[in-house]
Amino acid sequence: MMDKNSLKQKIGFYQENRFLFMLLMLFGFMLFHPLISSFINIGFLVRLSLTFVFLSGIFAVSEKKHQPIIASLLALPIFTLMWTSYFVDIGGFEVLQNLLSMLFMLYMVLLFLGHVFRQDEITREVIFGALAIYLLWGVMWTHGYSLLGHLQPGSFSYPDTLAKLDFASFNYFSFVTMTTLGYGDISPVSQVAKAMAITQAITGQVYLAVLVARLVGINIAQHMAKK
Repeated sequence: MMDKNSLKQKIGFYQENRFLFMLLMLFGFMLFHPLISSFINIGFLVRLSLTFVFLSGIFAVSEKKHQPIIASLLALPIFTLMWTSYFVDIGGFEVLQNLLSMLFMLYMVLLFLGHVFRQDEITREVIFGALAIYLLWGVMWTHGYSLLGHLQPGSFSYPDTLAKLDFASFNYFSFVTMTTLGYGDISPVSQVAKAMAITQAITGQVYLAVLVARLVGINIAQHMAKK
């Protein structure tokens, strides 16, 4: 049996490193499943990876008691739709799932932004939280592109080597757009898709600029305080 002190220590350890765990789940989602997709069903793997991302996000928003409750209420229908659509092919499930996932990701991003930019000291968790925000923003746009792909087929052009644009393809396009790499293998065609790509590219770069300015400002203030 685990005593109360040991349990409190473990909970405290996870709370102190919640942004690190969130970051690891996001990296696992982006990097791990493409590497082993040839061995495991990609649909199952994407859902499993997203499930861990959502769970780590719920755990990470533990600053106030009502935040994980709201996050859980947002995530519950997503889990239901995501795993039901894997076993039962029902039209409209993926559209609703992507829409709800965008709302969940946006809620996470807003909470993390508030936490990170309220800090007056640069710590390891502040850095991890800032990185998690950037990756969450990219995954949120992935759901947005996937939603548009279902609502307006033909919104994106893609090479003949791809049979269709799946969730992994949209995730690749999202981060290529946000980092302004612009490989051009997958391109927005419709006006809505172009507007979304422009918005993501601008907001991604603005976030990095503001984040660096904020961290530099905190670092200068810390050095001045020490002197």
